[in-house]
Amino acid sequence: MLWIILFIIVFIAVNVIDPFFVKEQMNGASVKSLALKMAGATGYLITGLLAMKIGENFSKFSWLLFTALVLCWIGDLFLHLWQSKIFPVIGFLGFLSGHFVFIAAFLTKIKEISPERSFFSVPEVIAVLLFCVFFLVFSAKIGTNIKGIIAVPLLIYAAVITTMLCKASVMGIHALLGASSGIFAAIIAILGALLFVASDFSIAILMFNEKYKKNYPLKMFNMTTYFLAVLLLSALPAVI
Repeated sequence: MLWIILFIIVFIAVNVIDPFFVKEQMNGASVKSLALKMAGATGYLITGLLAMKIGENFSKFSWLLFTALVLCWIGDLFLHLWQSKIFPVIGFLGFLSGHFVFIAAFLTKIKEISPERSFFSVPEVIAVLLFCVFFLVFSAKIGTNIKGIIAVPLLIYAAVITTMLCKASVMGIHALLGASSGIFAAIIAILGALLFVASDFSIAILMFNEKYKKNYPLKMFNMTTYFLAVLLLSALPAVI
């Protein structure tokens, strides 16, 4: 019970920090905004470890999931540092690597639940392609400046995060069919992945559309969905 209480406290604390961080970084990154952001990021690492303890789940799946969270933590750090232009690139690669490891974690659990499952299905391929097309069309419609060479890594990222959502959904559905606790695993996995996609979609608008760069509601949406996403995914070892 103690571990569950601690998990709830940290979960709430991260979401309480969120609006203070957004307000602090409205006019650009600072030492204070970096401290607030990394406090929230460290919170989801703590919930990840607490979830492993709560579920007594120290499997390969759990450690892969935690590794993905660490890579997101690195992404959070470098995306917010301002001293060098290379730092945002490192942050981007941190998150991209994190999504690859999330995919590996979900695949590990899918193979454990349903060994005959293939890596990709036709509906998953279609979903990835449709999301990439939607991303480009919607970005163009709202005036987001994603052109030239920058479009390539962003499309790769869009494909990877959509694949992550597909794998989280497949894992959740298989857990739902195969275990009494599957309903919780399905909801947490699918909702967490969906929120991650929503957060990343909104940050693309914030970064590449001058009209929205200082849009407070959009920034709040971006960070709220992000922290909820990683917190939910960090909880999976406790329920699956």
